[in-house]
Amino acid sequence: MSPANILRELKKFPNKLLGQNFLVDNAAIVDILDAAELGGDDVVVEIGPGLGSLTWPLTQVVKRVIAIEADHEFAHYLRLKKARKLTVVAGDALKIDWTIDLEGAYKIVANIPYSITSPLLRKIFLLEKKPELVVLLVQKELAERITAQEGKSDRGFLTILTEASAKATIVRKVPAGSFYPRPRVTSSVIKLEPYEESKMDLIFWPAVEAGFRHKRQTLANALNKDLKTPKLKVASFLEGQGLSPLARAQELSFEHWQALTKKIGK
Repeated sequence: MSPANILRELKKFPNKLLGQNFLVDNAAIVDILDAAELGGDDVVVEIGPGLGSLTWPLTQVVKRVIAIEADHEFAHYLRLKKARKLTVVAGDALKIDWTIDLEGAYKIVANIPYSITSPLLRKIFLLEKKPELVVLLVQKELAERITAQEGKSDRGFLTILTEASAKATIVRKVPAGSFYPRPRVTSSVIKLEPYEESKMDLIFWPAVEAGFRHKRQTLANALNKDLKTPKLKVASFLEGQGLSPLARAQELSFEHWQALTKKIGK
């Protein structure tokens, strides 16, 4: 049954605030499952299952699916299906600790509400029990920001946070017509492979925050403004790295931020 028919049966309209755009493109679903490299022993956490577009295919190929749904009516709908491998948790994924009952490795596979992408990634990267693989369907613009190389204008704090935590790859684009209702933006499937050892401790994050908070200013001005770091000290560092003393935050690679941490200290 199509999402439109299910919604009609439930006498319910998609909630824009919860980002309820349901994936109806079978080819995209197959590509998401392929990117997740799933096997019969895998445990998957799905965030925002909605009406089960990804959920049912997941249950066909993995050992267990834990679906976290903020909409209690949808959570109830999924529970009524009584799928043997499915555990439905009604609640906010940003507030729930889904790792409590997980003893071994797990993966995250989800078509997530665009509005929670940044905070969700921060949560995932800071988890003590990290997933071994993450495949998310997100807004194309955000996927490009996450994977932006140095010198690109869309490079930002989330880029550096990701680079400290995981290898990120854009798998494919997913057009607006692949969803019901149709969103106003194009989406992308992004694959994240968390590092065994995070590089979070190698970065002085207040400097990164300051640099991208004032990304139209030079890095020297931004750090002086927020952290009182002497401009000449930052300019000298940049020149030593082969960069312009007038460089902005988005022009620095992850390695540059590591070197800057050593220069200005924590």
